[in-house]
Amino acid sequence: MKPLSRRLVLRGAAGFGLSLPLLEAMLDGKAWAQAQPPKRYLLGFAGCSLGGYDGNIAQTLVPTTVGASYDLKPALANLAPVKSQVTVVTGLKLPWAVNGVVPAGGKAVQFHYYQVAPLLTGQRSTDGSFSKPTTEHLAGDLLGGNTTFKTLVTRVQVSSYVDAAQPGTGQAISFRQNGTSVQQVPPRYSPQQLFQALFGNFAGNGLTPDQVAEQKWLVEQRRSVLDGVGDRMTKLKARLGVADQRRVDAHLAEFRELETRVAAIPPPMAGTCLKPADPGADPTVGGNQQTNTEGNITYAQNLGYSGEDARAKAMCDLIHMAITCDLTRSVLLQFTNSQSFMNMQAISGQKSDLHELSHGGFGNLTDADTTQALARGINWHMKHWAYLLAKLQATPEPGGSVLSNMAAIFTWEGGHGLDPADGRAVSAHSTENMAMLVAGGAGGLKGGLHLKATGLHPSQVLLTGLRAVGYTGTALGEVSGEIPGLR
Repeated sequence: MKPLSRRLVLRGAAGFGLSLPLLEAMLDGKAWAQAQPPKRYLLGFAGCSLGGYDGNIAQTLVPTTVGASYDLKPALANLAPVKSQVTVVTGLKLPWAVNGVVPAGGKAVQFHYYQVAPLLTGQRSTDGSFSKPTTEHLAGDLLGGNTTFKTLVTRVQVSSYVDAAQPGTGQAISFRQNGTSVQQVPPRYSPQQLFQALFGNFAGNGLTPDQVAEQKWLVEQRRSVLDGVGDRMTKLKARLGVADQRRVDAHLAEFRELETRVAAIPPPMAGTCLKPADPGADPTVGGNQQTNTEGNITYAQNLGYSGEDARAKAMCDLIHMAITCDLTRSVLLQFTNSQSFMNMQAISGQKSDLHELSHGGFGNLTDADTTQALARGINWHMKHWAYLLAKLQATPEPGGSVLSNMAAIFTWEGGHGLDPADGRAVSAHSTENMAMLVAGGAGGLKGGLHLKATGLHPSQVLLTGLRAVGYTGTALGEVSGEIPGLR
């Protein structure tokens, strides 16, 4: 029997299609275990440091045990379900200017926005600007092939929530090569718009009135994608073995659940953007944080929040499905903005934005241990990161699972230690004692370890992940060398 195409899409009556996961019937007689699925790269980002103006991250985040069977501290507690897949790399340091001279891979003395460029590119920056592409685009150019999105850039936090911000604005951290310079790539922050972009049933901007009317009619007449391909699916399954039938059934069940849930979380719409029929409840886009007469942020109302907890889960589901269906092989998932002013009250019960958790701001009250408070904010990120990793791990393909064939790295914008700007020895404004999380089995990456990489540059973790998925360069910007023991 002729093998199925790996690009097979089942079409419904209205022209909508459903991609299928990798099946044995697509492998042209090759054994499932011998097939070579594509490599993928996933980068997660949190806009906070690891500790506050006091405390000790050895008590809240850094494992006590080095090597295997490491312990999970409060900031990483939600990683428990996937701990065996995750390696924690600690002790990293991003250097800063001395006597006004910025070293290779380093930053100026200032903190906010000045460290993100060298962190994500390995290239020094004197003013916080990016001069090299970020790693998700290096991976996308390497792995993208004929996928729909060579690189998928996403963000959970809707707005910066300060300075009259509007949805979608804020510090974008993704840059691609554009000739001799780099170009900023805005993130997709709406789960519904991302769903439509990925699965082809979205009436986009720039349509004429006639086109808008036609698209609206199509949306109103649209049946479920799964219902529309029902007959074709029945015929296809008759050609498949038992194992493939189970994979298809699991894929369809997850797709229907995803379709239903995402339809209930539409975005803040703009321009001629059309919502699908029966969009369901729309999480309210939160207003900017309010200040008192002294200029301090107040938390009497739940401003600075747009349902990011629900949005994060939907984004993780969409990213998982996009990778599974081979629509993309490189993804940036930015959970929160650098210096994030997202309100944490609805998430952790704390009347503070994420940034102020590291500075003792709790509705103008003071907590004696800001590091413990920040740990709860970090652990919210871990809840969703662990959820995404678990879904990737539970999706089978040759080599074990989708996670087995990828490099998934999570980073924070800062660490905990000396602030060279004011000399404070224990500060959130520090790039000492930084950490990263690494998961996936591509290129021999090791999971389930705590590695101390004292003094090594965080970009070396990113370089190790890139090389694990096939990147042949020996340096990232001005930083070279892999993390010993990570592969």
